[in-house]
Amino acid sequence: MGPLELLLAESQRIGLIGPGDLGTAIGQARAFAEALPPDVRRLVDVGSGGGLPGLVVLADRPDIDVTLVDRKERSCDVLRRAVRALGAMDRARVVLADLETLGQDPVWRGAFDAATARGVASPAEVAELVLPLVRPGGILVVSVAGAGEAWPDDGLARLGATVRRREAGLMVVEAGDCPSVFPRRRRVPAVFDGGPQ
Repeated sequence: MGPLELLLAESQRIGLIGPGDLGTAIGQARAFAEALPPDVRRLVDVGSGGGLPGLVVLADRPDIDVTLVDRKERSCDVLRRAVRALGAMDRARVVLADLETLGQDPVWRGAFDAATARGVASPAEVAELVLPLVRPGGILVVSVAGAGEAWPDDGLARLGATVRRREAGLMVVEAGDCPSVFPRRRRVPAVFDGGPQ
């Protein structure tokens, strides 16, 4: 086991990564890194938890600066230690924050070329909370459970976004100019059910 795998195994041991096969989970996280275009320089991984896929992207794509965001102090502590252990302090930062706050902050809004989200929330919540952080023309790479997980085009259009492609367990969404009302301050994903137009 290499340093990355050891760090992720520790995250799994303390419950920040689910109990499934870690090798499979790392392979799925590598698919996120592979889905990122070569011109991506700044990435935000939201709901970073135990480090999937954010730490894998950090390890596999040395050309990308990675910001790992989580709202739990425990996760952020583990992520900070992992970034130090990987020797990546010069191109990674860990941020303890709620996405509702970041998406309304002019410093963070549109600050990233790409975002990743794995098992964070429902499609509507992920879209509303994460797309404001991505610059127009940038992408959101998100895990999807299957064909039944709905990402209606009209809801994404309200956020200025469109589905670029779907691939095994992932969907790539292209960000547009996200209206300033998003994300709303409450965690109610009305964007897909007749919320603000």
